[in-house]
Amino acid sequence: MTVAGDSSRWPARCTTESLNDVLVYHLFGDLDYGATDTLAFDKPLAGFHAVVVDLAEVTFFTSTALNGLLGLRLRAEPLGIPIHLCKLPAATARVLELTEATSLFRIHPDLETALAAAQPPPDQRLGHTPG
Repeated sequence: MTVAGDSSRWPARCTTESLNDVLVYHLFGDLDYGATDTLAFDKPLAGFHAVVVDLAEVTFFTSTALNGLLGLRLRAEPLGIPIHLCKLPAATARVLELTEATSLFRIHPDLETALAAAQPPPDQRLGHTPG
């Protein structure tokens, strides 16, 4: 018998990549009480102008996952770095709605839309020199 949140079936995992000065976290599996390390969001934010969290492959989303996202937001907000969430499974979206956390994040239907929205105007991009 498999119990919801059993990490042996859908282990929590996180990968990261940098795309055009945007830090992208890809989350996978059951994000429950056993996923604290996966939800550390511990990459340095310096040098990024936005963070995108891709939730497409999340199979279980609990208050532990919500706390991880809120912690990421608290680290990013003083730096002026917005947090974009994308491809939320229905159950994950419902948790964010019930906790009234949807207004704290920019939410997008897919990764491509999130990445496009995360790009600042050309004159505000990192490394831009006025011409």
